[in-house]
Amino acid sequence: MWAIVRRFGLLALGVVAVWLLTVLALNVTVYSGTSFVTSYLKALESSDYGLAASKAGLSRAPQILPLATESLSSPRIVGTSSLPTGELVIQAEYELGETTESTVFVVTQDEPILWFFDTWRFSRQPVASLQFAVIGDQRVSINDTELDVGNLGVPPRTTVLVPGRYTSTWETEWVRADPVVSTMTDVGAPDAVRLVVAPTNGLVETTTSAVEAYLDGCVDQGVLQPAECPFGVSISDRVVGVPQWTILDYPAVELRLSADRASWTMVAEEGLAEVSVQVQSLFDGTVSEFRDTESFAVVGIVRGTTIDQPVLNLY
Repeated sequence: MWAIVRRFGLLALGVVAVWLLTVLALNVTVYSGTSFVTSYLKALESSDYGLAASKAGLSRAPQILPLATESLSSPRIVGTSSLPTGELVIQAEYELGETTESTVFVVTQDEPILWFFDTWRFSRQPVASLQFAVIGDQRVSINDTELDVGNLGVPPRTTVLVPGRYTSTWETEWVRADPVVSTMTDVGAPDAVRLVVAPTNGLVETTTSAVEAYLDGCVDQGVLQPAECPFGVSISDRVVGVPQWTILDYPAVELRLSADRASWTMVAEEGLAEVSVQVQSLFDGTVSEFRDTESFAVVGIVRGTTIDQPVLNLY
């Protein structure tokens, strides 16, 4: 009788031992801190940003997602160490586009599954922030997602997953900014993105056409001093014909960002106009042709590029 009990007791101890060894093996592999970090990186690699956000401790994926053309690949754990707090420091390497990058994560144990199997969470969520200064507009495009900087708080910022590569730029028919690439590999580290918007050739050409149309309207008035125009002459003799103005040189248009950082100061200099008209001398009554040239400049302001409706107002 005792032999049977003893036999079953040894069998039970063996089962428990195997169970404990299995739990231990799973906790150092499938349920380990390194496996948890790897699963997060694998979610990024497969573009499963919902899963990545969940593992990062976020309720949903950020509005801005990593650049698909330079997505993360080949994640691997290259180092681990423990902190006195019990937290685990894990260093991972991966390919980001064509470069090898690395990130340090800190994880801590969470509530176990069935009291035995370890679970983990990030001590610091693997996110960072992009902070924006857009000079000349209120909009920015990050990885093809458009944001209004005015809706991003003070200072304007947005949260992104780490690691990831993010390209910020802005371009319309009227303005454009050179792209700024942010490679986010450090958890919690912000990156300041400064975009300086410049006028496109399209805006310069449209403004030039508006200036030339305005000058053509001045020419068409057929008077010595066209109203609200940058050129005109006064003569002492009697005018006996219709003054004929000709624009010899249209001024070159230059656009400069105004102090309000939302409009463009327009300066068009080195214009040259010529007038010719038949006049009669008040002294002897002779009729002759009067001809003169006038240099001039046109100034104004272009508003509305921030809403894609540019309008030129002349001073």
